[in-house]
Amino acid sequence: MPTPLTSSAVTSANFANVNTIDSLLAGKRWVNTSILYSFPNRESWWSTDESLGYGAQFSTGEPWQIETDWLTSSDQVNFKHALQQWANVANISFIQILETADNVGDIRVAYAEDSDELTLAWSYLPGSSVRSGDIWANTLGLLNAQDWNPGTISFETILHEIGHTLGLKHPFYNSDKPDAAILPTSLDSIINTLMSYTYKDLEGVEGNEFSFHPTTPMVLDIAAIQHIYGANTSFHSGNDTYHYSDTGTYHEAIWDAGGADTILYSGATPTFLNLNPIHGSFIGQPVFVQSNGVNVGKPVPNMWVAKETIVENAITGTGNDILIGNGIANFLDGNLGIDTVLISANLAQYVVNKTPNQSYVITENSNTSNQDQLNNIERLVFNDAKLALDLDGHAGRVAKLLGAVFGASFVLNQEYVGIGLIEADRLEYQQLADYALDARGFTDYEKLVTVLWTNLFGNVPSEAEKLPYIKMLENGEISTGSLAIIAAESTANLQNINLIGLAENGIAYI
Repeated sequence: MPTPLTSSAVTSANFANVNTIDSLLAGKRWVNTSILYSFPNRESWWSTDESLGYGAQFSTGEPWQIETDWLTSSDQVNFKHALQQWANVANISFIQILETADNVGDIRVAYAEDSDELTLAWSYLPGSSVRSGDIWANTLGLLNAQDWNPGTISFETILHEIGHTLGLKHPFYNSDKPDAAILPTSLDSIINTLMSYTYKDLEGVEGNEFSFHPTTPMVLDIAAIQHIYGANTSFHSGNDTYHYSDTGTYHEAIWDAGGADTILYSGATPTFLNLNPIHGSFIGQPVFVQSNGVNVGKPVPNMWVAKETIVENAITGTGNDILIGNGIANFLDGNLGIDTVLISANLAQYVVNKTPNQSYVITENSNTSNQDQLNNIERLVFNDAKLALDLDGHAGRVAKLLGAVFGASFVLNQEYVGIGLIEADRLEYQQLADYALDARGFTDYEKLVTVLWTNLFGNVPSEAEKLPYIKMLENGEISTGSLAIIAAESTANLQNINLIGLAENGIAYI
């Protein structure tokens, strides 16, 4: 057990020969994975050793300066919560002890002064010094003025400093250790690792904070800390459901140790949900990089799936959502809206089939265990092809109107289908029919009736066959759009376009 004069044992943290991990490793770790922590007070003891401790009491550094102060009860609650975020992902535990003249924590946290108000906090890596593991929040900085609540820069800072006390370093160049691994600039961002200093979006637009800050270690942090201490294999090891809504604000990474898991999103705001490990999603309220309190750039991914985490299922809300599976058997349900599943492969690598319950199953040819069930998914997009699956909805309306107004062969015209889908997703059926008729360029009722009849029955109608429909149009008993819908919904047209066959595999569009 550490004392004010001695530190707990440390050992080397072996490198992984993986840049995204090694660029975060400082080189040392605690031997004991049950890590003690404590909250100093004015009665606490500190080492006066010049080389391993804080030096003589008359010095001006922490903890001897008059500005040294102690955590509030609220600070302590939030600090414990921050510790737990690290314990959730790694094979470590944190145990609080009361400070005495003989016993202190491996991690001690208090306030001290740094004259630079932009310095939020600082800490000491695991090592032989009794300062190792100590965290100091700047009394002149934001942490002394702001509650350390999750989502604030203060909570993010505490997560960052705890990362240091566990053995993580900054991922950028350090002139004191010029040979240490560093992250490439493209990855050196807080959306990837809390140990970074850089706030930027995916396009590189930078600021000095987020509109809502990370509340957990991020994906590279999780990989690095698990390399050092091992993974927490009991955290979320059952069948878990992760709930999100369009009224909530999130910035986190999911670590899940096992089970069949589901991300459940409720709300009308469109969401982008990617189940692949080390990939980000856009969910709930958007999170932006900010420059002096003003949003800049585009929203940043605000929910990530950690490496080695498998989430099998996703259910989204009532907006037009985009979903991406993760290479294993997924259940993807878009709920309401016009929802799209993206697959990073060519169509020929998969088989698409409709099921008896009106959902679809897509199976990878080379790995038949990778079989995704798609419920309430309207669009399926491959690298080289796009399929509309909602033949009982908007895509069906497009196909039926193309058959009736242009002719059955036009359901194979992917450009026409694509144009029709764009309009169908924004127009009512009657309006869509009017749009199709305008595109066809009819100049009089006789031509309209003739074309509709010919497309349905394969022959030019006689005068007697045309006359009733022409009179209804002339008398205003029926609109041109309504007549087109009647033709589109006719049995003859459904057979001509083979609607049942189209529904089996979807209709292709560009």
